[in-house]
Amino acid sequence: MIMPNFLIIGVPKAGTTALYQYLRQHPQIYMSPMKEPRFFALEGEKPHPYDPINRRSITSLQAYHELFNEVSDEKAIGDASPSYLFSSKATKRIQNYIPDARLITILRQPVERCYSHFLYFVQKGYVPATDFK
Repeated sequence: MIMPNFLIIGVPKAGTTALYQYLRQHPQIYMSPMKEPRFFALEGEKPHPYDPINRRSITSLQAYHELFNEVSDEKAIGDASPSYLFSSKATKRIQNYIPDARLITILRQPVERCYSHFLYFVQKGYVPATDFK
């Protein structure tokens, strides 16, 4: 069964989606067709069905493997899940399943990132506030 050989981790609102989209266009790179499967953070868990962030996460090894069924001769195989950076469980799971994987970590100036994340939450209706203060 094929597993990724690199992971994109990092903070939300720092450019992981853009990097994911750029890498998907490269002929020698296979990116999981699902951005942010969050498998290593949530393996074996059952996210609440009304959880807007994690409800569509991949939590079984079989389902995670299925994300990579279409890999052919690509040299780099990736998963972009920023949540791995913050998950206390992801580190051990990554070490267990793909110990030689390379990690691409994306960070952003903290206040700018926080404000961008706040605007995203307001846009999605996750927070009622419209004043960042």
